[in-house]
Amino acid sequence: MVDFDGALEYLGAFGKYQKLIYCLTCVLTLPVSFHMLAMTFLDAKVAFHCNVPEIRHAEPGTENYSCDCPFDAVNATVLGYFDGTNRSSCNHGYWYDTSQYHSSIFTEFDLVCDSSELNQFAQSMYMVGVLIGAVGFGQLSDMIGRKKTLFIGLFLQLGFGVAVAFSPNYTFFVVFRALVGATTSAVFLPGFVIGTELVAPSMRTWAGTIIEIFFAIGYMLLALIAYFIRDWRTLQLVISVPNAVFLFAYPLIIESPRWLLSKGRDEEVAAIMRRAAKVNGVTLPDEVFTTKKVEDKQPKDEKTHTIIDLVRTPNMAKKSVLIFFNWLVITLVYYGLSLNTSNLGGDDYLNFFIGGVVEIPAYISSIYIADWFGRPKTHAGYMIIGAVGCIICPFLTAPYLPEHLNPLSITLAMIGKFGVTAGFNIIYLWTAELYPTMVRNVGVGASSMFARLGGIISPYVELSKSVWGPLPYIIFGALSFLAALAALLLPETLGAELPVTLEDGENFGK
Repeated sequence: MVDFDGALEYLGAFGKYQKLIYCLTCVLTLPVSFHMLAMTFLDAKVAFHCNVPEIRHAEPGTENYSCDCPFDAVNATVLGYFDGTNRSSCNHGYWYDTSQYHSSIFTEFDLVCDSSELNQFAQSMYMVGVLIGAVGFGQLSDMIGRKKTLFIGLFLQLGFGVAVAFSPNYTFFVVFRALVGATTSAVFLPGFVIGTELVAPSMRTWAGTIIEIFFAIGYMLLALIAYFIRDWRTLQLVISVPNAVFLFAYPLIIESPRWLLSKGRDEEVAAIMRRAAKVNGVTLPDEVFTTKKVEDKQPKDEKTHTIIDLVRTPNMAKKSVLIFFNWLVITLVYYGLSLNTSNLGGDDYLNFFIGGVVEIPAYISSIYIADWFGRPKTHAGYMIIGAVGCIICPFLTAPYLPEHLNPLSITLAMIGKFGVTAGFNIIYLWTAELYPTMVRNVGVGASSMFARLGGIISPYVELSKSVWGPLPYIIFGALSFLAALAALLLPETLGAELPVTLEDGENFGK
């Protein structure tokens, strides 16, 4: 038997070889952030007006983009011969302001007025695809390995991503985008697992954070790409084609040694260990190739556990509800803020870029502060920061303040984004610690499902601005505040002996 954990004592908890492999893997996941956030630009909403040929004939070039539905399309004082019978009809299509965005699905498929909710539906269906992909490709990863699943995902993402760019109509766009959503799970999740399974347990939190930092880098790159490419079909092609190059990295990526060990493929693990030792400049003793460290015996439970076990007993049920609520809220608010930067005023591309920048300090700071002050207080603190930023930001822009003060609104929104992003990093770590060993994977998986539900709901929160402009941000802030209160009801795990059995889980934090 090969002792991989024993080898890590010589190779280093996160040695040079592990870093090289993991960073390359993270690069392969960059298009995931492109696709996850691309709707900001693919579905860019612009000013519009009903296309009334008589108005253009009467006053060429003076069409105003009123964005009113139904349209007061014909003004009798301008066109004296017109009556009001065509007030709500728009038989000749629409005029769009193409000064900033040359095209988007909003303009090409006329997603305005009675069709306006189709904008939200497209993003929601994408998140449904992400949810389905997480379940399906997660199982495939356990069956055929992390590496093969990752590259299958890259290949499918390339195909479906290109198909999106050539969608002939809205229906095909939604279907292909949902399929792209499914492939993001096939790429990101195996990449995440490869990183965490390459390192020693002491470095798993950092390994999990590094791939999130690459996600933020992809976030910023998307802003730069979209700035130079204002046509949605071309943009979709550009964010999809890198996968064609990434497929050639197959020989450079290794399979997870821990997965190989679980399948009894010790020779392949030994080859990886020797390669790592060469790169890291260390010599591995013979015993790591012939023995396996005896691990502490833990109670074994042959029963297959399900999500029902997370809520079967009172204390476990209470903790699960609080955890699920936090995951749902964090994802809902995260995508609500990320995909609606154009509502903040100022430059859309700069706002979007800054949204990616703030994620990096959020991820890094959350690790240190959670280890200093504990999980509940730190998580609640970050979520309150997020709540305050969300609630205040819409009141620092027009019509409440002069337009030149828009940077104040953007700053508060980014503070909100900072808090929610940090909260996401903490809740992932904390969830794994709260659930007992026997249902830990089930618990994290169920929590992730609630996160996807938050992503599905998130686009529809934007519709509340038709009632009152600041309402979406107030909803985001209120939910973040409630999530902070919920977090304070969960037990501290820092320095605690973590639960192993279901009985331990029920008693933990009582």
